[in-house]
Amino acid sequence: MDLTGQLLHRYWFKTREHLGFGVTAYSVEDARELIGAASRRVGWRLEVIEIIEDVDIRDLDQNRVVPNMGPPNFRDVWFPNLNLS
Repeated sequence: MDLTGQLLHRYWFKTREHLGFGVTAYSVEDARELIGAASRRVGWRLEVIEIIEDVDIRDLDQNRVVPNMGPPNFRDVWFPNLNLS
């Protein structure tokens, strides 16, 4: 997959089971692949109910999400913080 020149986007996956999941990726399909790989690695079963593209970090839970997230400027899952492990 040639990603030359593509911009990264922040996605927020709202789920029924958790606070949600934050992912930075090139597209929603790319974000779904990253979430899927992380889910298989740690054993999550996710029911996504909404995907917010280009989510503003200021709109996320400032008490639970923001203090526990990784840097959202890298391609990976940043909430929960999986991109620094």
